[in-house]
Amino acid sequence: MPTETAICNLAGGKIGGFGDSDIGTAFIGSINDPNKVASWCKLNFPRVRRRTIKDLATRKAPFVSTRKFLDMGTAVDEDDLPEIGQYKYAFNLPGDYLEMVRQFNENYMSSRSSNGNQVRPTPIEYKYEVIANKRGNGKILLTDTLSNLANDSAFIEYVIDTKNTGGWTEEFIECVATLLASGVCPVAGKDMETSDALLAKYLEVCIPNAMAANQTEFNNTVHSVKRYDGRSGTISIRGSVNLGTYVDAQGNRRSI
Repeated sequence: MPTETAICNLAGGKIGGFGDSDIGTAFIGSINDPNKVASWCKLNFPRVRRRTIKDLATRKAPFVSTRKFLDMGTAVDEDDLPEIGQYKYAFNLPGDYLEMVRQFNENYMSSRSSNGNQVRPTPIEYKYEVIANKRGNGKILLTDTLSNLANDSAFIEYVIDTKNTGGWTEEFIECVATLLASGVCPVAGKDMETSDALLAKYLEVCIPNAMAANQTEFNNTVHSVKRYDGRSGTISIRGSVNLGTYVDAQGNRRSI
């Protein structure tokens, strides 16, 4: 299992080791070592991990082990509710919430029968906004649409933090290590040009590679219709429709 220390040393390898810093060796023995590189890694590892999870979520390709789906349940207590502007509904986000992926129609999650065939409804994404509650100890989802099956709450996909490095994919580890390498450069005596190049690699190479890997784990490539008119329900997409017939070059009548 890759440990936090091993991932930090992978980051060190991307900048030629930590030898230019006060530790005097290429790599740290432990993230708990009493030197400035290890201290920086220990302090920033959670932040870098969470940023990577968020960056994948906002690109609609979340790391699979961080994905969760939720029927939001009851509305926010008025004592916790700040000004919600033009939105109609407000719901408390759960304590493990880290970042939204989307609000969509829950009936997309289950097939329905159509002429003996199992057909999924069209996935529809709805407009939403996430704000802090009045007490500042939680987050609230604002929306105009009730999108769960019972039509009395919002249905969402969101991501949580994941501290168990044993479940991380190689692509996710590469993202975290590269972003760590970019951040640790000033502490390890490396120039900002190296830091900027690693940040660019994280955004332009590592994140796209992780997105592609994540998309092999679940089907998130289905065309999703965005609906921002505040109404619930589905948007019709033409399926098999009788458009009449035509005569081909051989004189045979065929259906269109």
